[in-house]
Amino acid sequence: MRNFLAAAAILAFATVAVRGEPRGQGTVSLVDGTETQCEVLFEHPNAKVLVVRSARNSTVQGLPLAEVHKVTVAGKTTEYSPKRALTEDRKKAREADRLWGDEVSPKQIGRYGDQKWEKKPLIVWARPGVSADAMKPESWLDETGKPLTAGPWKLDPPNSKGGASTGEFDGDVLLPAASEAYDAIQPGNRDHLGAFRIRHLTVENNAGYNVRYTVRGNLWIKQGSAIGAGTQTGGIGSGEGKHTFMRFCGPRRPGKKGPVDPEWAGVSHWVMIDAGESGSVEMVGKSGGAGDRLTLEKGTLIVSEDSYIGNGPRASFYSKPGTTTVLLDGAAIGCRDRVLCGRRATYGVAGTLMFGTPEHPLRRDLRFEGTLFNYEDLAPEASPGQRTGGASFVLGSTGRMAVHSADPTKARVIFSPRPEDAPYSSYAVGPRAGGREMPTGVAAIFTGQTDFDGVVFDGFYKAGIVVSPQARAKWKNVSFGQHNQGKPDELFRTPGEAGSRQ
Repeated sequence: MRNFLAAAAILAFATVAVRGEPRGQGTVSLVDGTETQCEVLFEHPNAKVLVVRSARNSTVQGLPLAEVHKVTVAGKTTEYSPKRALTEDRKKAREADRLWGDEVSPKQIGRYGDQKWEKKPLIVWARPGVSADAMKPESWLDETGKPLTAGPWKLDPPNSKGGASTGEFDGDVLLPAASEAYDAIQPGNRDHLGAFRIRHLTVENNAGYNVRYTVRGNLWIKQGSAIGAGTQTGGIGSGEGKHTFMRFCGPRRPGKKGPVDPEWAGVSHWVMIDAGESGSVEMVGKSGGAGDRLTLEKGTLIVSEDSYIGNGPRASFYSKPGTTTVLLDGAAIGCRDRVLCGRRATYGVAGTLMFGTPEHPLRRDLRFEGTLFNYEDLAPEASPGQRTGGASFVLGSTGRMAVHSADPTKARVIFSPRPEDAPYSSYAVGPRAGGREMPTGVAAIFTGQTDFDGVVFDGFYKAGIVVSPQARAKWKNVSFGQHNQGKPDELFRTPGEAGSRQ
């Protein structure tokens, strides 16, 4: 809880004085010649950033003052830094972060790019670089740069069972970049923290948002930042049919133990995605996602090209009935470990899972990898759930998998094991898991609808794919890899049929 004790002593500071320039809609010109239309709010009094809001009220951010050339609002111009070329490192960072989180590239479906939002209040962390209690008003500034005099959260009392108070801030939150790492902290035990609902959230370099959250708007996690430490659950999605994004830019801020690859750091213990029946959330970038459960509750989850969102080794990626998950070229979901805890499935699909879409078909092979699975635990009647078992891949009776390929002979979905260099779950102690020999293959249960045109099966047990002959007869452009444990026809078994890998 770095700098926490020092926070109270230094939170008395002058309110913002911004050279007298007007605030409002205007043009920000950056030192490299880039310009953007946005709402100029204020210069942060305790950080070298200019706080701005996008023209469609879809997100907020802090622009480094050292990279701002001038600001023009209502015909009045304020100059900051002279024009210059950015360093190569800064160019790369800008490309990772983009200028605005809602910018849409050809690698994204980008329905959120047209979503307009009502203007809402904004709170900004008061002392970037200094950790403090996020529940206290003095930890925040309002959208004019003035300190809050009352807490931002509309609080609900503890429930009848003594559960923690919950809260809501009907607006947006910004944690600006700082030279020192800091955290917005929600004190208390992870399992008993109240949930605090907000709209848009932007977390910038060296900042950490350690509040149990439900983000109903857009989530922008910039390079070198963190979210969700010490939180039991996180909620993402509007819940009411809007289109939003989760953008993760570059590696996360390393934790106390310094993860080898902080890009895969989790964002909460459980993560629930609820976009509403007609809404969507698009994942852009890479994140370890949930430390345990990742569940698609309602709506559509789109995983952009070359993007990834994961979950922990004790659960499956689970999509509920009526939902849609879309994987574009190079996209991935699910735990990346090679063997999971408790012989669980990597995926439990009770909704629709689409590989590409008719408008955005696959243009290259997509690897859809599952964890190794003990053949003796194959359960043909298994159904999807948060703790799905029964096979590596489980498609339930309410589910559907569909492949949309520009060329099903060249852009295929490859069902296969996680690669050999993938980590083993800490719960699956090698070289034996639970006293048994380490699994050597993967298995699949396809109970629901399978619209396969361009698929490859590789690394499967003999009699390890449970599917009806009627469903299989409709498949097109099916091929088999070199790592299967039987001939192509030996890999399949009919539901209800006894099977053996011998």
